[in-house]
Amino acid sequence: MLRILGAGLILCGGLLARQTLVGSARCVQRARRALAAELETMGSEIRLLLTPLPELLRRGAARSAFSASVTALLAGGGTLTEAWRAAAETLPLPPEEREQLAALGDRLDGDETGVCAALALAAAQLRGRYDEVERSRAQTERLTTSLCLSAGLLLVILLL
Repeated sequence: MLRILGAGLILCGGLLARQTLVGSARCVQRARRALAAELETMGSEIRLLLTPLPELLRRGAARSAFSASVTALLAGGGTLTEAWRAAAETLPLPPEEREQLAALGDRLDGDETGVCAALALAAAQLRGRYDEVERSRAQTERLTTSLCLSAGLLLVILLL
């Protein structure tokens, strides 16, 4: 009876590992989608309404943790570039995407056209990566499930 209970607990551990992996991947996807939408909105408001970026960030602070972080760092006396870079480093994205977004902060001090182009490029990169991952999401989740359950079953077999 204890062996069956132990085997069940090991398999549950495999399923929990699967849930953790799939959940973290979904969290990254949500962050990509939200950030891309936010950057697109910022670019549109700068281009159409000529709203300054710091003002957009202050208004977006209630809706977005990223905008709130940049706004808080700006209020602390940092420059826009430093605040943007620091806030980008805390995002739940892979390191190369965080670095690309942090580098965007260096191009936000220019004119309206340059800022809009930089925001549009960053949003397009995030959308592209989002779409790429979404296309393979079902297959990746099936593979993750297979690996976690297989590892659990192998451990059960080895221990029994």
